[in-house]
Amino acid sequence: MRTPPSHCYFIALSLFGLLTQCQQKKPDAPKAEGFDPPIPQTMSYVAGPITFQLTELQEKINKELDPVLVGNQSKDGKTKGIISFRVKRLGPVHVEYADQQIKLSAPLQMWLTKPFSRDTTPPKNPFCAINVNFKSPLSVTPNWRLASRTNFTNYTWIVQPKVLGFSLTQLVQNLLEKHKTSIEMAIDSAVYKELRLDKMVAPIWHDMQTPLLIDKDYGLWLTPRPISVAAGPVSGDGKQLTTPVRIALETKTELKPKSPVHARTPLPLLQKRDEVSQLSDLHLMSFIPYADINRMLDLTVRNKKLALGSLTIKHISVYGGQHSLIVKADLDGLMDGTVYLRGKPTFDTLTNTLKINNLDFDAASGNILSKSTGAVWHDGLRKLLEKLLIIRLGDDIAKLPQTINKAFEKGGAGKKTDLGIKSFRFTPQKIAIRPDGIQALINVESKVLLKVNQL
Repeated sequence: MRTPPSHCYFIALSLFGLLTQCQQKKPDAPKAEGFDPPIPQTMSYVAGPITFQLTELQEKINKELDPVLVGNQSKDGKTKGIISFRVKRLGPVHVEYADQQIKLSAPLQMWLTKPFSRDTTPPKNPFCAINVNFKSPLSVTPNWRLASRTNFTNYTWIVQPKVLGFSLTQLVQNLLEKHKTSIEMAIDSAVYKELRLDKMVAPIWHDMQTPLLIDKDYGLWLTPRPISVAAGPVSGDGKQLTTPVRIALETKTELKPKSPVHARTPLPLLQKRDEVSQLSDLHLMSFIPYADINRMLDLTVRNKKLALGSLTIKHISVYGGQHSLIVKADLDGLMDGTVYLRGKPTFDTLTNTLKINNLDFDAASGNILSKSTGAVWHDGLRKLLEKLLIIRLGDDIAKLPQTINKAFEKGGAGKKTDLGIKSFRFTPQKIAIRPDGIQALINVESKVLLKVNQL
């Protein structure tokens, strides 16, 4: 048997001594100090036009509008005036939109009771009929109603008023002029009572506060908290009416094994604006506590054997300091001890993941082994820890529009409305290392369309 040269014994003995020395050394933990300033809460906005069909508006007006517009009897059964005037709709109200306002028309029948007679029963047949036209701008009110300001414009005769061959057109014109305000108010009342936008928006407001699961493995939830709603002027075309709406909300992310529970905010008063941006500007304010990250790392270490050859990772934890995320790794095998690494969290726009780039050993840990010896496992350990510290948002964030759509359809609002999210674009803004966790602000721009199928 060939005897190894004496210098081989020396090298082996030196290496053994170096490893023993390394095992005995314990680097000082980097101090948990030197933090980034907190990121202030940034308001987010979800915007989209609310559209509804003119046929729906027409149906609501005809449902609410009393057929008798003028001349209903009083509570005691008597009509007022020497000559009582009664106006009743001959047919339904027709609604169209033109020149930035709605135009209404309806055929009306008119009766005159016998003057100075106790018999106030209207005659069986009206003595004239006309087709009247109105116009009105539309606006939204703070209490979520559509408000009109109906004005009489003109009329055409269907049956001209004649008694014994004498024309009574002037009499009818005078009576119509006297009672036109009552007719206008009746139409405005019908619009106000029937068009309750809050009944349509309230389920949306309620459903959008439901936490959304973004990452199942980490238990990462997105929790929106809507604050206010602003609406712009009503516009329209030959088929539908549209009002732009923008909801202001705060958002945050939470790491929880189950869906977070928060009290839901009620629908607030509607804020009227002369102009409302239709760009949805969503700021995802994330705060990921170190305690939650460490909880997930503990589960990973328990469920998987993390080893690099003869080097085994027994425990991993993280904390903040020196404007970086500090990783503490307890090792066994080639080295029995603790090492510290540090790196800065970043948001990868290509994969939509939160990761730690350029993770490297802290100066004290890097000096435990010489550069030549440490290179055997330095790179492997760094890459392994980098993979463990990735919060995978890619697939789930890409599916976020579909997730919102499905949640919307399952809720009460989805039965009467269609929600369409046209685009999502993510842009990282700020990431801050705080004493108790990582704070991140990510901007999401999108376009949303809301169509009302039934008011």
